[in-house]
Amino acid sequence: MSSRPLFFLFVDGLGLGPDASANLMSTRALPGFRAWTGGAPWTLQGTRTPENRDGTRVFRGIDATLGVSGLPQSGTGQSTLFTGTNCAALMGRHYGPWPPTVTHPLLDSESLFHRAMELAAGDVLFANAYPDAFFERNGRTGRWSTTTRAARAAGLSLCSLRDLAAGRALAADITGRGLSAFSGAPHPVTEQLAAERLAGLVAAHSLVVFEYFHTDKAGHTASRERLIPVLDSFDEFLLALYQVWPERATLVVTSDHGNAEDIGVKTHTRNPVPLLVYGPLAHHFEGVESLTGVMPAMLQAIEDATNRDQSRGLSSLSRRSAL
Repeated sequence: MSSRPLFFLFVDGLGLGPDASANLMSTRALPGFRAWTGGAPWTLQGTRTPENRDGTRVFRGIDATLGVSGLPQSGTGQSTLFTGTNCAALMGRHYGPWPPTVTHPLLDSESLFHRAMELAAGDVLFANAYPDAFFERNGRTGRWSTTTRAARAAGLSLCSLRDLAAGRALAADITGRGLSAFSGAPHPVTEQLAAERLAGLVAAHSLVVFEYFHTDKAGHTASRERLIPVLDSFDEFLLALYQVWPERATLVVTSDHGNAEDIGVKTHTRNPVPLLVYGPLAHHFEGVESLTGVMPAMLQAIEDATNRDQSRGLSSLSRRSAL
């Protein structure tokens, strides 16, 4: 366990749009989102506020188009986030929702999970919980998402509903309300309790990763009635998490492409995506300009935290030996 843990909150389909009536990120209060940015809204205008002077916060838009025409997609965007390689350029186009075959060697051997497992001596948790039906279907079809493919290839065990019931994981929708149709699903929890459990998991590991995809799912409906409850629930979770956040931990939030920030379209957008980093390791992310820079910055942050712990351990050992 690191004294400076890192939590990567990957939010699918959330861009930074202009202040407009079609952008619910600008028209709704969303105090949970704003708590992490010092009050700034998650819009293009909001990122223009001065960054935190003490180096504990980064909030800006980063490029998700990767120099490739067309609308960014999840398969290539997520593969880029989790490998640091421009997978849209590698593919020759944006592709999704599944990671294209050309990205599989990278995800199978060079992902964030692989590298972090090496740097943090295996102290890594992918916190999403999945029902048995997910394992049965994907084991049969072999069609794994970017995150689950990379995690499995790195030797991580995907969390089950038993882990969720024991408080060792989170449901994809945070509360677990969407799991009610699955056998063995535990009772749903509040956003507050989910945040408290997650804060405990973050404090107990060097790196925790959690994927939230309901923003993209609701964004594709272009329906205020579908998107508002998703944003409000996520916002409540973010506010609760801010209130119980471990002091020495660092939060990293970003996305693979825009979508939910423009209720006027059912497609993805070419808007920048947010990069929010909060905590003592935030300075490692000051130079990140696109999806390709997120993974290298996280690895630098993990290596920094690991080296500090090792130095502190050696210093403590030296003091004991001198006694």
